[in-house]
Amino acid sequence: MTNHDQLSLLSPEMAQAARRLLALSPLFQRLTLDLTESDWQQLCQPIEGASLPSAAPPWRPTTISADQSLVMQQLRQCKQQGLRHLIWWELALQGDIEQSYHAISQWAAALIEQALACAREIIAKRSGRLANGRFTVIGLGKLGGNELNLGSDVDLLFIWSATGKTSGGRKQLGGEQYFAELARTLIRLLSEQTRNGRVWPVDMRLRPGGDGAPLALSLEATLNHYLAYGQTWERAMLIKAQPIAGDRSLGEHFCQEITPFIYRRYLDYSAVNALADMKRRIDAQAGKQPLGSGYDIKRGHGGIREIEFSIQSLQLLYGGRQSDLRQREGQQALLALLQCGRISATDAHMLQQAYAFWRRLEHAIQARQGEQTHRLPDDYTAYLTAALAMTDIHSTMRSHSQLVNTFFRQSVLPLEDMQTAIIDWLYKPPWETYDAINEQQKQSFETILARIRNTLDRGLLPERSLSQVRTILTIAMPRWINDYHGQQALDAFADLLSNIAGRANWIDLLASHRGALDWLIGVLSASRYLSRFIVSHPHLLEWPLLAERGEAEIDHLCRQIDAIPADEEEEYALAKLGHHIDMARIQCALVIDAGNQDISQIGAWLAAIADQAVRACLRLSSKQLQLPANFPFIALALGKHGSQEMSLTSDLDMIFVLDEKALITPLPEHFPDPRTAAQRLGKRIIRQLTGQAPFGAGYKFDGRLRPSGSSGILVTTLAGFSAYQQHNAQTWEHQALCRARAVAGPKTSQQQLMTVIDKIVSQARDIKQLASDVLSMRQKMFDHLASREDTIINLKQDPGGLIDIEFLAQFARLAFGGKQCGTLTIFSRDNNKLPSTWQQHRATLLDTYRCYRQMENSLRVELWLSISKIPANNNDISWHVLRRHTAMHSVSMLRQKMQQTHDLFHTLINQAGC
Repeated sequence: MTNHDQLSLLSPEMAQAARRLLALSPLFQRLTLDLTESDWQQLCQPIEGASLPSAAPPWRPTTISADQSLVMQQLRQCKQQGLRHLIWWELALQGDIEQSYHAISQWAAALIEQALACAREIIAKRSGRLANGRFTVIGLGKLGGNELNLGSDVDLLFIWSATGKTSGGRKQLGGEQYFAELARTLIRLLSEQTRNGRVWPVDMRLRPGGDGAPLALSLEATLNHYLAYGQTWERAMLIKAQPIAGDRSLGEHFCQEITPFIYRRYLDYSAVNALADMKRRIDAQAGKQPLGSGYDIKRGHGGIREIEFSIQSLQLLYGGRQSDLRQREGQQALLALLQCGRISATDAHMLQQAYAFWRRLEHAIQARQGEQTHRLPDDYTAYLTAALAMTDIHSTMRSHSQLVNTFFRQSVLPLEDMQTAIIDWLYKPPWETYDAINEQQKQSFETILARIRNTLDRGLLPERSLSQVRTILTIAMPRWINDYHGQQALDAFADLLSNIAGRANWIDLLASHRGALDWLIGVLSASRYLSRFIVSHPHLLEWPLLAERGEAEIDHLCRQIDAIPADEEEEYALAKLGHHIDMARIQCALVIDAGNQDISQIGAWLAAIADQAVRACLRLSSKQLQLPANFPFIALALGKHGSQEMSLTSDLDMIFVLDEKALITPLPEHFPDPRTAAQRLGKRIIRQLTGQAPFGAGYKFDGRLRPSGSSGILVTTLAGFSAYQQHNAQTWEHQALCRARAVAGPKTSQQQLMTVIDKIVSQARDIKQLASDVLSMRQKMFDHLASREDTIINLKQDPGGLIDIEFLAQFARLAFGGKQCGTLTIFSRDNNKLPSTWQQHRATLLDTYRCYRQMENSLRVELWLSISKIPANNNDISWHVLRRHTAMHSVSMLRQKMQQTHDLFHTLINQAGC
């Protein structure tokens, strides 16, 4: 009975699918020639009933035999059976490709295990058995990674451990000879061609020493090779190494021992360069075939190999520090990279989709004739459309190829591959091509370049660094020569090279990642603050590589501060605290420099860090003074800290309050009363908060807003605070309470204090008197703090500056009620307490406030310039920064905006006070 006769016994739907598959695949035709009716019915099942090969019978022989011919026949029959089901699953049912390659890998390992057991029996008569011998088969490549394809070789590594000689055979062999014979027999059982084909071709070229080395090496010899002579390509190859047959515990021991070779504790960007060099050689072998007939979907641009190299390069780079990245399977590694923040969700999804797509195409091509090929056939469009039920195959391929190749070029490909003609700025700078540069500028650049040459000539960096620095300067110098701060940037780069001498991995990074270099070129010329910090903290060079920045890093730093133990030595605790706060400021500065700043976000991040710093100092100081953990001491944040609108240089405006009635736990004998304890606690907290790193948090502290100002006692009682605010405080002090927020201390006491403040801020007021008080206080600030020169603009204190808008917000809170918070929330759409006149101008005030704060952040980050000293000169560098980072483009534009704001300030307050 022919295939077509037997198909009539199937359901119409299954019969139609089988006929389509027989027409598509000559391999499927050959594999089904001798099928019985029962075989066809078992094979041609819908997807819910279909079966894939596995490690269990009937997918592997059930008996272990010493009959070599029988063993080879049974293994090959199992291979043919499994292939039939795999092709049915993929081409007839369009089954999940990941399930398919997992099944192939587990099934292949089972057949190799079976073949190994039979190989022992086959050689036992002549060579005996080795009582104290252990032998493991390590799967490499796609087999080790659980990703085997239909036409794969199996890349194997044989490792043994033994003492003594064999017994029970015609001759005695030592461990080396015995396991060499076992390895040869195993390879023959798997890969020798018979009329039934092969089980799997075996590739042993990846073993230590390659083709010229023994097939099986001892554990000691294998480890010695990798640890003493191993190369980067071997590190990448061993990522997927997995015991798949034989003595699994010996295999796992090998994998554990080899882990430090694969994953370095430092960031080894030279490994990325080496992987890129491997890809170059592969490209040279595969040629530059365009997408179309003959295109190699494995080795071609944007294909499977680029996905694998991209993932492996990131594993090699970060796996030493993040053990979760040490995954054998590529897609599991991709998920781990996403979870560890080393790749964005968009890129992870793109690579996952592309990998699944290319693997489906790969299997479809191999299932046609049974060839080990990855090249598209001449009729690839028609064939793949029919085989995979896809439409528009070519455009889909082009899209995946372009996205993968772009990611690969940005993540792995070194600068040398960017088709950039290298210019030797170190020894032969081409000044003749830059007419605009004058002799003085040229000499300044030459002096700095000489410093760089000196650093390289001292031999503190490896030889490869010289060519890498040449390449970096080829890209950087044209941009720096045309930049106002180009000399500053080159000078900072020279300092950076000097500082990282002996740690060439940072040069490797810049030479391996164009995105990181482009970022550095810009930031060194743009931001004095950041350039100084990057020179002393070169790990920040990794910032462009991080998928998660900003909020994720701030959250991490908050957790780090919160984890500082209360009983840690003060010196170490404060050093940690200062470092974490510096890192938080830098994270915010990097976001600002990148042009992604949201002032409410930046302010909230900095306030969150400040909150944790205050809590940490309260914990440390309380422990040092032996005060109980529930001592009712409250830290009340005011100003921009309280309203969560901080800038990089904001002071901590604070009041300390003691809730005496909440005191439960007795105090130590050395404190006569709780007020004395609170005063000492407050002084110690201030010392810790204001000490410069590494001896403190590095904040400026302003306690002038406490009752009676700087002359008053440092800590007031809750009862005293309440009485003072209700009966003695002036209007400006109630304005300050509009931004008050309790940030540290027992929760119950914090709530008690905030209840008092809400009552004070929300009390009924004489609006006319309030308006008079606010205008009077604002005038005093004009008189004492505003600029007195036409050449300088004080954007904080001058008429129409930040203080005008903040005073309007505070007036609105005291006059109309609403939410007690900062400027942004008082003028937000959610605040329905504002009168209609104020509602009309709410958006204008918000936009102006945001613009001013963006100006403040940008000038601070780029030039370390205060907004109280903005030059009234459009040609000044400060205006270059403002035009690049904000919507404020000229002095006249700013003066006009300030005049409009000041007029609005008077209009709104005078109307309310009428």
